[in-house]
Amino acid sequence: MPSNQGAKRLPETSPDTGKVRAADAIYQVLRHDIAFGRLMPRQRLVESDLCERFGTSNHNIRQAFELLDRVGLIERKANRGVEVKALSTEELKDLYDMRVILQTEGAKRLDLSRSTEIVAKLTEINDAYEKALDEGRFEAAAEANDAFHMTTFDYCLNAELAKLQRSYWLRASAIISRALSDSSLSHGSRRDHREIIAAIRDGNVDRLVEVAVSHIRPAVDVYKRLYGLF
Repeated sequence: MPSNQGAKRLPETSPDTGKVRAADAIYQVLRHDIAFGRLMPRQRLVESDLCERFGTSNHNIRQAFELLDRVGLIERKANRGVEVKALSTEELKDLYDMRVILQTEGAKRLDLSRSTEIVAKLTEINDAYEKALDEGRFEAAAEANDAFHMTTFDYCLNAELAKLQRSYWLRASAIISRALSDSSLSHGSRRDHREIIAAIRDGNVDRLVEVAVSHIRPAVDVYKRLYGLF
């Protein structure tokens, strides 16, 4: 498992050159840094460095840590402080199993009485997603990918299930986004999105469940390969 424990300063490679002060904005930047591997599993997040990076107070950094902790992207270690969460093989399996359950049950409970509305929104988002991939703008693609799936959660008929879907989507963001720069996997993702839209348009729940579940497996395999989890 790679680690980057020695670095005291965080890389200034993400789009945050301004002085970001809101805890939520800091959380979003750090979430993307984790998702795209700029912050690696087990890398320390040092409060003082982050205060300087974002031009903000310890209070905002701690609030951002709280948000990251809620979605399972960091962990607090005795004598080390805050680190990027490093998933074990078992944790990755458990996370995948939960997402299979949520994808299955969420697809079954999608409000297909509003299929025309859903299809219109998903098509618009997916067009932006594919354009971003074509142009190599992977962070923009990740944001569009988030929007695509969050939109499906918005139309789930079970509000509690939708909350769980959103929570586990964020927990899996470090797995999902790393796969977008792999051209073969992004091609499969495009195909899956189009098939999800088609299944919703056709009211084909069985096909929707099938594609929604198979869609999440490739990113898990990429994560396992990157971090030596077998």
